[in-house]
Amino acid sequence: MFLGIDPWVRKCWYALIQKNNVIVDAWILLQKSKEPSREDYFQKIIHIKKFFETMTEEHTIKAIWIEKLFFSPKNQANAEFVYWLRWVLIVHFMQLGIDVYEYSPIELKKNISSYGKATKQLMQKTIQQIFWLQKDPIYDDAADALWLAYLASRQYT
Repeated sequence: MFLGIDPWVRKCWYALIQKNNVIVDAWILLQKSKEPSREDYFQKIIHIKKFFETMTEEHTIKAIWIEKLFFSPKNQANAEFVYWLRWVLIVHFMQLGIDVYEYSPIELKKNISSYGKATKQLMQKTIQQIFWLQKDPIYDDAADALWLAYLASRQYT
């Protein structure tokens, strides 16, 4: 199986797929507090790590693709926590001997559409076709997690 992760602390999207593009699990791990404290963020990182520990106990995962971070002035408020979350997850997976790869949002779009500034609509439509979904993923980050899992599976063709 192959795992894609779009890592944010308040909203951490993931997608677990099989080699034949069958979605095993895909969802979001949400932060419930609208104005989380520093302790809330640390607790959320622990919660997310435990979630993925359980997943790796239940499933044999060959590779993980995790999105590299891209911060703009608008989304820097929780940057340090996202860095810590990525570090905790990458170390966890590497300790288990699982291959970990990273893509920036621009690299992800280039790999899929040959254009680093492809629209989210194009990304969602393509995901819909690859995974035979009835409709587009509602959230952009859900599509990104599926893309990352798909690229992980292609790494092993």
